[in-house]
Amino acid sequence: MGNFEDMDFNQIFRERTKKFSIAIIRALSVLPYSDDLSIIRKQVIRSSTSVAANYRAVSRARSEKEKFVKSAL
Repeated sequence: MGNFEDMDFNQIFRERTKKFSIAIIRALSVLPYSDDLSIIRKQVIRSSTSVAANYRAVSRARSEKEKFVKSAL
């Protein structure tokens, strides 16, 4: 990832949320298959990846109003 001093907060947080999502996906992918677990696994993966996606959307907002609306998700 690099030195934290060389990055701004947005870049640091974007990297952290991406790494979090990847870690969740890897941790859940080793679990054995079952119908019940599959449903929970899919929901947890959706939730963890939405953190990164929502933050990315906020950081790409064109105005303060758009940033506020996107951060209210």
